[in-house]
Formats: sequence, C-alpha cells, structure tokens
Amino acid sequence: MDTLFSMDEDDYLTRIYNMIRDEHTISPENFVWAERYLRGVLSEDKHRTDARSLLIELYAHRENRDSLAQGLLAEEGILLDPMNADLNAKLRLVREKRREYDRLIRFWEPLAASHPKNYVIIESLLTVYIRERQFDKARTLIEKSSKSEPRPYYRLCLGDMKLAAGSEEGAINIWLNTAREFASDAWTLFQCGERFEKIGDYETALRMYEESYEKSPAPKWMDSLYSRAFLYEKMNRADDAVSMWECIIQTLDRDYGVTSGECIDWAKREIERLQSPHKVFSDD
Repeated sequence: MDTLFSMDEDDYLTRIYNMIRDEHTISPENFVWAERYLRGVLSEDKHRTDARSLLIELYAHRENRDSLAQGLLAEEGILLDPMNADLNAKLRLVREKRREYDRLIRFWEPLAASHPKNYVIIESLLTVYIRERQFDKARTLIEKSSKSEPRPYYRLCLGDMKLAAGSEEGAINIWLNTAREFASDAWTLFQCGERFEKIGDYETALRMYEESYEKSPAPKWMDSLYSRAFLYEKMNRADDAVSMWECIIQTLDRDYGVTSGECIDWAKREIERLQSPHKVFSDD
C-alpha cells in the first residue's frame, strides 16, 4: 500500500500504516485502538481518504488473520483425522471464500496419494480439480480411485466435467445412467437432483428429490423435502411448496419427535408467507 502522508503530517496515521505493513504488530488491543482512532478522524472529516484507506486495510488484515487461523486449524485437524468430512468441508469453505483453490490442491493432493481409499479427501479434491478445470488430473484420480472403490460420486464428477466442457447432453446422460445404476442409493439420487436443478431441468430434479426421500432410511432425510419446497417456490407453485413445508412439519414430528422450536417455527413462517396475498416469488 502506498502511503498518502509523511511522518511530519500525522504521526498517528504513520504508526497505523507501519502497523498494518508489519502485520505481526497488530495485537487485539492495537486493532481496537487503530479502529477507534481512524473512525474518529473520519467522524471529524469524512473526506480524509488517507484515514478511510487505512481503515479498509485494517479490516482486510483482520479478515486475512481470521481466515488464516481458520484454515490452519482445519488443516491441523484433517492431518489428525483425514476422514473427518466436517473439517474438510470447513477448509473448503474458508479457501473458496478467498479463492485459494491452489492451496486446497496443494494440501489435498499428498493426502489423496497417501490415503488412496479416503473418499472424503478424494471427493473434495475432485471438486476443486473440476472447479479449476484440471480435467486430466480429475480423470486420472477417478480412474485410480475407482479401481479400489467405484463410488457413484466419481461417476457424477465425470458428468460434471462434461458440463464444464460445454456438453450438457453428455452430462445428462451420465447423471441419468448413474441414477439408474444406483437407484436404491438415496444420497446419489439427491446429488443427481441437485445437478438437474442447476441446469434448469426442474421436473427431473423434483423426481430425483422425491425418489431420494422414498429410498432414504428411517428416520427420513430432510434434505430432499427442503429442496423440493424451495424448488416449488422457484417454479411459482405456491400450493405445492406449502404442501412440502407441511410435510416437513409432519416428518419432523413422526421421525424425529420434534414438535416445537425453530425448525417448526421456520416451516410455519414459510407457509404463512406463501399463503399471503402479497407473496413474492424468486425469479432465479
């Protein structure tokens, strides 16, 4: 960052500038002091672009620091427990937020090599490969991993690559064949539904969600019910969306013994909103 002032003009601003530049000197106490001082400067003169620029840099530093801490904590936990799906998902969210896909790849590649049957790591790495259009690496990993365990997710990824390469028809064929081959797998059917919703084939998506719910074990998975409720609203089918929210309430009671609390209140609010004469539907 280029300084907009000299030491003679404002020692306090220069101190904050140096503090941000050195980064490691920003303790929690220093952060609070710098934020309060810069906001005070702006309250007296909102045209002080030097103070405004420093405040933006200060907040960026805090975000960088927090993201770094989150990522390192997740990585440390994954090294101790590579099959922990929650930690791997959290790491992916942290890195994707900052578009640090290369860091994800550098971290997951050696783990996938040393844990060739760890599908949590492999599936996470495949997602990033496809996002970064590293299709050759993705295919090689799928081919290698399928020899030890031919998981349906690997097949879905082949369809994802077709779609990313511009062949929607090719992707659809793979997803449909995967759904037929794994017709009793509720998770695979749900994943297929999400993919068809993504490409705008809502009727097929609804069918996949419904089949996923039917094939899911007791207690019934709720994901497909929520997905159908949101999708019905997206399709401007208010009555069907209301029916889904009512089904959600019934399923929570029957399968989980939940009759009150935020889950129930949320469903009731959605029903009330959808039945309101002033309801607004999403155009997405």
